[in-house]
Amino acid sequence: MKLCHSPTSPFVRKVMVLAMEKGLQDKIELVSPDTSDIFQGINRANPLGKIPSLELDSGDAIYDSIVICEYLDDISEGPSLFPKDGLERAKVMTLHATANGLTDCAYQRRMDSAAMPEGEGSPTWNARLRIAMEQSLDLLEIQVAEFSGRLDIATIAIGCALGYHDFRFSHENWREARPNLTAWFDEFSKRPSMQETIPPAP
Repeated sequence: MKLCHSPTSPFVRKVMVLAMEKGLQDKIELVSPDTSDIFQGINRANPLGKIPSLELDSGDAIYDSIVICEYLDDISEGPSLFPKDGLERAKVMTLHATANGLTDCAYQRRMDSAAMPEGEGSPTWNARLRIAMEQSLDLLEIQVAEFSGRLDIATIAIGCALGYHDFRFSHENWREARPNLTAWFDEFSKRPSMQETIPPAP
């Protein structure tokens, strides 16, 4: 299998953390995106031009990080990281949605600041995204007891979201007034899968 990836993408990191937790990393070849024509997108396997995408040995391509994660979970051995039961699954996937939304807001802010000349971005939109991030972090702080000690797609997504916040917005101290989430992340970050996927320094 070939994974179109970037070591700085939080969505790619989520896929790689899950792959390592499921023992699949040696079956995945990492392929760099094509940046020769940004108007065509950086990933031809995905019509949206985004990463990650996973090209299977059959030649089929699947994309969107959550789709790739669930596929890898399905083909691997060991306990599933995706609950199968209705309510339990809904709770885990809702928690994943919070973490993924947090990541998406941070990613949009990063892309806007990188793409727009200084002073030409939308302060209102940036403020709205930051508020959404703060609200998501506050909710996770409240919910820590519910997911502490677990390993599933939601906790992987939370770990990657907080790691990306540190990577791109270290000047915005999310740890302040969130001691429970801080303690959880510090412990979760010790997992080998998290250590091996830390993005390179900018």
